[in-house]
Amino acid sequence: MKTTLIIIVVVVYTITLTSLFASLMSRENRLRFPTVGNIIVMGYEAYGGDINTTGTNQTLDWGTVFLGTSINRSFTLKSISSMFTIPQLNTTNWTFENAQDAPVAPPTINDFAVDWNLNNTLLAPNEEVNVTITLTVKYDTAFAEYMINNQIRKFSFDIIIIPS
Repeated sequence: MKTTLIIIVVVVYTITLTSLFASLMSRENRLRFPTVGNIIVMGYEAYGGDINTTGTNQTLDWGTVFLGTSINRSFTLKSISSMFTIPQLNTTNWTFENAQDAPVAPPTINDFAVDWNLNNTLLAPNEEVNVTITLTVKYDTAFAEYMINNQIRKFSFDIIIIPS
């Protein structure tokens, strides 16, 4: 009798844990999405590393991004200016698309951070440097709900590098 009771408890416990785990995994699958960043440079050339070039269009494919993670992408940046410059990094045109590839209004909370290793780096004319850009997607409950409620499946943005 005790053995039968133990077997029943173990089976119920296993089924409960498996169901809970499956539920969490299906929710987690909705919290990942692919992204691409278009690179626009003025006064510089960007090439090599993780840059994909199609015609005159240059992109960084960030792959699948998970909430609460950071991803690095690297390339070479060359100054084509005749003066010393400090490259400035900006982002714009954040676009979010749902499962039907339709645009969705961007979130009201900015849970993205784009940073790089060239903060205030002075470049001489024709100088080349290795650049690493980091995309961080913070985990925030409101942002996770936005992603789930709008069925966000991918997003993109422009990375603009200009001299100052």
